[in-house]
Amino acid sequence: MPDPRQELADIVPPSPPGAIAAADGDLAGWGLAALGVAVLAAGLAWGWRRGRAARGLRAIAVAAAARQGTPAVLAGRLDAWARARFRLTRLDAAQAPAGVAAVDWADWVVTLERLRFAPATTDDLATLASLCTRARSWSRHV
Repeated sequence: MPDPRQELADIVPPSPPGAIAAADGDLAGWGLAALGVAVLAAGLAWGWRRGRAARGLRAIAVAAAARQGTPAVLAGRLDAWARARFRLTRLDAAQAPAGVAAVDWADWVVTLERLRFAPATTDDLATLASLCTRARSWSRHV
């Protein structure tokens, strides 16, 4: 059987020894670049997830300011936002979450319940916007 190295020697020139070492360095560079892209993507996803609560609250406040929806519906969205944000099964005026003053929380919950279940008045949307502002002040990440 003929030796393939001898048969192909005149067609394919042998690669210099430095070319193999350079190729290994390129692979390490591409690996580091891929790792950097993965870390950047993870950081962006983490930041996006962390800002989700603030975006939800801002959407409710903007809808109230633009008069998009009834006060009862927007108050329901704010109720759902607060339960998700503070990991509560239901909003209770007597049980303030950590980091929120009990008196401020009780007033906020009572006002929100009035907006949801009482007959509508003319200033309900402005009250809802003020509830969003108060909720935003409870945490620097909201």
